[in-house]
Amino acid sequence: MQSVRVVHISDLHISEHLLRGADSTFYLPHRYGHNVQAFLALNNFLKKTGWDLLLITGDVSRIGNIQSFEWVRNWLENEIVFGDTHLGLNLSKSPDRTYLIIPGNHDRFNGELRQSSLDLYHQEFPVVRSGSVKSLTIHGHKINVHFFDSTTPEGGFAFGAIEQRSLGPKNLSDEDIDIALLHHHFLQPPKHPREISTELTNSADVAAYMLNAGFDGVFFGHTHKGYIGRPNVDTLSGLLNDRRKVPRVLTRLIPKWLMRKLEGECLVSYKRESARNGQLPTLASYFNYLYLRQKRHNLQGPSSFDNIHQFYEQMSKAAANESIHDELEKVKSKRILISLAPSACQAEAQWKGLHTVTFDRDESGLLDVSWDRYEFDGSEFQKKLRDLHVS
Repeated sequence: MQSVRVVHISDLHISEHLLRGADSTFYLPHRYGHNVQAFLALNNFLKKTGWDLLLITGDVSRIGNIQSFEWVRNWLENEIVFGDTHLGLNLSKSPDRTYLIIPGNHDRFNGELRQSSLDLYHQEFPVVRSGSVKSLTIHGHKINVHFFDSTTPEGGFAFGAIEQRSLGPKNLSDEDIDIALLHHHFLQPPKHPREISTELTNSADVAAYMLNAGFDGVFFGHTHKGYIGRPNVDTLSGLLNDRRKVPRVLTRLIPKWLMRKLEGECLVSYKRESARNGQLPTLASYFNYLYLRQKRHNLQGPSSFDNIHQFYEQMSKAAANESIHDELEKVKSKRILISLAPSACQAEAQWKGLHTVTFDRDESGLLDVSWDRYEFDGSEFQKKLRDLHVS
């Protein structure tokens, strides 16, 4: 079978017109829109590059106005002519290429600076029901794309959340390729400060769910910073800083600002629940707890116990069950593609880029995944020669 090539873009922040980006009239915080040259380069890249599926993970609009949504949909589905300039991917007439899209918090603004509704977005793009699935067959591969709307009217400016009822167990097949799409981040790129003010309000539950549901890849954006890699779940959970590894005497000597900095470089950005006496669980035990709770096992969190040792006893009893033990070991060895796309063309993004991902099967039928990172150099999107995984 031929491989499947996916392009992942995010955070376009398109203004009221494709060929007019930021201007002095609207040059206010979070209203600056897109860089026109970067958008033109994106258009050229997508028209000239071979790919099968385009994934767009939200914030297609700068301020959620209807004109921006109309322009984006027409750009994706049709051809637009401005004098000698021809834009548009014409995907409505393409039998070999398609796109899938989810909203971001900017798409909820409806012309304001606060999340309200997706009414204008839905005039151009389909409603996303969290947990819903769209199945595609591309070059003989069955690809299941799982949608999660992480925007919320209670999100103020940039916060997001995914309803707990949408994080239901998945019965996924090893023979299919299962991809999850959301806008907000639940992982924090290494070497970037943690963006607490814009992350999911229920990032603990979402992190446990996304890493443990069995997805082959999770695609998201929101931070305008890039990360892509395919570690196993055990490695991801192990990248969190564990305070228990630092002797208490040292924690009193290390300045608080340094401790916050170290904790801010965690890859997975969620806080652990403590026992009543303030003791924190180990990361491994807490991660196992979140996973088993998501799988509907009847377990209590650390805050239900007077001390953390009582929580450990509960987890030890659960792990003594052979089926639960095997379940935990299997999920920890699972390799999962994490694609946190940078902004493709937002005007003030520090750098602009996108990811391409190739899915294939090796001779034994195991999933083979490779990827490339592209960065806008001022005139076109160039493949990065060194894949450092982080921007």
